[in-house]
Amino acid sequence: MGGRANREIIRRGEEQASVEAVFSIDDKKIEKILDDMDIEHDEDSTLVIRRILHMNGKSVCKVNGATVTVGQVKELAGCLIDFHGQHEHQSLLNPKKHIELLDKFCGTELDAEKAKLAEFLKKYKTTMKEMKAIAGNESERERRTEILSYQISELEAADIKPGEEETLTERKKILQNGERMREMAGKCINILYNGVNGLPAGDMVTEAADTLRQLSDIDISVKLIYEIVNSAAIQLSEAERELKRYFEGLETGEDEIEQIEERLNIIYAFKKKYICTSDKLAEKLESLRSEYDMLMHSRERLELLENERKSLFKSMVDVCKVMTDIRKKRAESIEKEIETNLRDLEMDKAQFKIRIDQKNQLGMDGWDDVEFMFTANEGEELMPLAKIGSGGELSRVMLALKVVFGNADSIGTFVFDEIDTGISGRTAQKVAEKMYVVAKTKQILCITHLPQIAAMADSHYMIEKTTQKGRTKTSIKLLKKNEAIRDIARLMAGTEVTEMSVNAAREMKELANKYKNDNR
Repeated sequence: MGGRANREIIRRGEEQASVEAVFSIDDKKIEKILDDMDIEHDEDSTLVIRRILHMNGKSVCKVNGATVTVGQVKELAGCLIDFHGQHEHQSLLNPKKHIELLDKFCGTELDAEKAKLAEFLKKYKTTMKEMKAIAGNESERERRTEILSYQISELEAADIKPGEEETLTERKKILQNGERMREMAGKCINILYNGVNGLPAGDMVTEAADTLRQLSDIDISVKLIYEIVNSAAIQLSEAERELKRYFEGLETGEDEIEQIEERLNIIYAFKKKYICTSDKLAEKLESLRSEYDMLMHSRERLELLENERKSLFKSMVDVCKVMTDIRKKRAESIEKEIETNLRDLEMDKAQFKIRIDQKNQLGMDGWDDVEFMFTANEGEELMPLAKIGSGGELSRVMLALKVVFGNADSIGTFVFDEIDTGISGRTAQKVAEKMYVVAKTKQILCITHLPQIAAMADSHYMIEKTTQKGRTKTSIKLLKKNEAIRDIARLMAGTEVTEMSVNAAREMKELANKYKNDNR
């Protein structure tokens, strides 16, 4: 269950001790815990928890073969087992568990109110977050407004357009290489217009095309060659015109380069100041305008938000009141059920109350603080369950609680470790009967020395210690019917089991079976 392991439990001469438990689970809550722990679980709903303790004090915890922490085992086991012993913890003694158990009994009516409250809480938190964002010191808001106004003005004045930096950089590159570009373009023009030995390239290609045309009139197979050369002559003539136009348009303007550099310096400065690309400066401007507008209208917005906050809070208070009424109404019937069970357990004067107080704050469960209260005797003050002093009283109270809350609690296995301390006779019989009621829906593992309780069980195991060759050994054995009767007789008679005690045990077992058959 995630408790502290002591290496003294390791058998002398051995290096380690291990304990393993196999569970059959059918609970979405447990499946979610396993998923959160990234632990695989099969469709057969089998869960295996294993702990290994080494002599060096190291402990290994495994769930379905995966290594986990002790804390994870504790979280998981808390949903699987409720261990109740004279000196052990149990979920029903934990006040934090009380509101959860009560709410399960309140059903869909309370669930609907919880859903409303959750929605109101969500909106309330959003409203408070926005109020916090725009509230604060008045002088601080004024200072921020002045800063925003200045930043908006300078960005608007700069008027930096998306893509402007790239366009200017490309233009600067062209201007800086103007002389070299004119030189290269002029060289190409000279080749095309002056050609070789004063014959322009275009004229030479045109002449060749004319000759090929004449040749094609004689030999048709040359026509394709003519068409290719003629096309080249036409394209070359077009290229000559375009190149000349390009050459005449080339500039080396130093003044324009200076203007571009000044503009780029402005862009670089704004990029550095606002820590973004030049293309994002327009978005930054819109963001600043939005914040400025919010601050300029902050008082109006705060008033609206405050009204909204008050309205949401009132709605939450109304829902909390309804939740309290539902809980109080259901608590009354639960109190009566538990007191009826306590009377069945020979506690005629016992009182059980569910205390519901209002907390200073509200949350997902409303504003109710719920705790189970108890007193065994008439006229005594009600006390929290955790302060019950008598072991016998505590055993019966816990059993009565489990009878009533059994179906509301998702825990599937209850371990009762000698909870019969301090009771006997008729009370023991009543405890046995109540335990059977719980066992209809829950698995109960009960360690007992009372024959009345043992007789009510469906299966009997005998645990005993024996000494062999100077070593102590503990064994557990599933008893057959006759063996179980004899063991119940041993509980009744002590060391010497007589025929009379066996007959009494047989009769006790028959009566227990009759009670179970009559109350199925």
